[in-house]
Amino acid sequence: MTTAAPEDLRWDLTPWFDRFDGPAYRTFVETFLQDLADLQKAAADLPPLDVAHVDPWADHLVRMEALGVRGSHIGSYLGCLSAADTTNEAVNEAYAQLSTWRSEQQKLRVRVIAGLRPASDTAFQKLAADARLVGCMYYLERLRHEAKWSMPTDLELLAADLNVDGLSAWGRLYDSIAGTLTFDMPGRKVPMAQKISLLEDRDPAIRRATLENSNAAWTTVEDNVAMALNGIAGTRLTLDRWRGVPHFLDEALFDAGITRQTLDTLLGVAAKNRDMVRRYLKLKARLLGLDKLGYQDTSCPVPLADDERLTWNDAKARVLGAFRQSYPALAEFAEMALDKHWVEAEARPGKRPGGFCSSSYLAKESRVFMTFTGTSGEAQTLAHELGHAWHTWLMRDLRAWARSYPMTLAESASTFAETLVTDALLSDPQAPPRVKAGLLNLRLDDAVAYLLNVPMRFTFEKAFYEARQQGSVRASRLKSLVLEAQREWFGDGVDPEQLDPMFWASKLHFYITGVRFYNFPYVFGYLFSLGLFARFKQQGPAFFRQYEDLLRLTGSHEVEEVARRALGVDLQKPDYWQASVDLVANDLDHFEAVVKACG
Repeated sequence: MTTAAPEDLRWDLTPWFDRFDGPAYRTFVETFLQDLADLQKAAADLPPLDVAHVDPWADHLVRMEALGVRGSHIGSYLGCLSAADTTNEAVNEAYAQLSTWRSEQQKLRVRVIAGLRPASDTAFQKLAADARLVGCMYYLERLRHEAKWSMPTDLELLAADLNVDGLSAWGRLYDSIAGTLTFDMPGRKVPMAQKISLLEDRDPAIRRATLENSNAAWTTVEDNVAMALNGIAGTRLTLDRWRGVPHFLDEALFDAGITRQTLDTLLGVAAKNRDMVRRYLKLKARLLGLDKLGYQDTSCPVPLADDERLTWNDAKARVLGAFRQSYPALAEFAEMALDKHWVEAEARPGKRPGGFCSSSYLAKESRVFMTFTGTSGEAQTLAHELGHAWHTWLMRDLRAWARSYPMTLAESASTFAETLVTDALLSDPQAPPRVKAGLLNLRLDDAVAYLLNVPMRFTFEKAFYEARQQGSVRASRLKSLVLEAQREWFGDGVDPEQLDPMFWASKLHFYITGVRFYNFPYVFGYLFSLGLFARFKQQGPAFFRQYEDLLRLTGSHEVEEVARRALGVDLQKPDYWQASVDLVANDLDHFEAVVKACG
């Protein structure tokens, strides 16, 4: 239910290029590629980095950073076009070419990393202190760290070339399959992009049919999808071996900007508290009149609130109203983004499943991608993705290399924005108990997602990589691994006979080639944002200066250091994380009380 004109649900990409493959686009791409080729020649002629050659190195790095800004502009544009219409062959062809261009850009990094590997500490410190590189210290330190895990230059250049028809190609194959796959529902075929909204339907028969029928569709392509997953993991493991990376998690942790100790502490707190979350699932089953939930029931609404269907205008008003109530600066930004049509939300065939926020460093703008069918959960998705866009907006005037932040902190901003929306609705004195029950249902469903479902994904993916080290993993084994992970985390909160054996195939996150282990950052972001929200409730509006300072720091320090500087906390200890989980337990107590009040 949208009742909005189609153009109100579609984003406007014309500020980036007036049209795809038009004169402006072609000129931009041609100039970018020529400058990329010129910079590669310059990179090949760079002298060794020593105290006598800092000047050409600083100049080269500045040019490389500027080229990366333009590359992000093209990449974001093509990524948006491809997601919005997976059937557009011309866009898909250009999107495939993007892998080649990124491979060529990666070669620039390869040569820089190769030059940093033998450089002395004195030469590196002099380079980092150059006035042209102010604000780049963290980025340069990370490049130097990468140098420790790198092959000889010729092999790294070969790996960059092979990435086009290797790792990236497997990801493109999956996107093509997912974007065109449909499944049967009574009287119609449904695009896979609408699966999530159907799993939130109040009718248990629709939910069960959605999971069973979508899984039946995935089963028809399971061998191809398993090949893609094995290809992605196999490529990574082979490169890790050649680069001397000690463990397959090490690069994921490096990308996330956290230590293994922080990850283990975080997941340990989640595991310690999963019985509390299962308690909610058992209560939810009783409210739904079920002996136990099936996996397909874990995200559906409880029958205590009105059967709410939102129009697009309703969803926008809910999000903007909540932001205005607690965080006016975010509300002003979100209203601007919506007025300028930065959001793509139309439900139509051919769209990629899921939601995301994509940003151009050149345009200093973001675009939000989602599919809106009228559920209250999709209003939360809108808030979530606008939170991502706000994070990027706050950093827009920093230099590009200080704007690149890890997923761990990216998800903090988005989840924090979601929490503001639910809190505003829960604190409304005019809201009756049944409505508050529905809102608490949504918030506790988030706890199920982030404290059970996402850790389950990590457990599965870790087990898969361990198995992949021994050889290719067949679809049947992938099903077994994902069921084992679901049993471990959901336990007696879900009927063991109604799990999701095809989750490994249907979850896009396992097939994103640019990021490893696209799962635990969500747990981090969820609990980190709850801790931030607790501070906001204690300090009021004064907190937002601290919050915005934190967000601006996210591309300039390791995550633990950002938390220490901005909040004064040690993330390697369980205290901060447990305090966040305690807020979830309070929500559950509140929910149980509201359920009793509803009779």
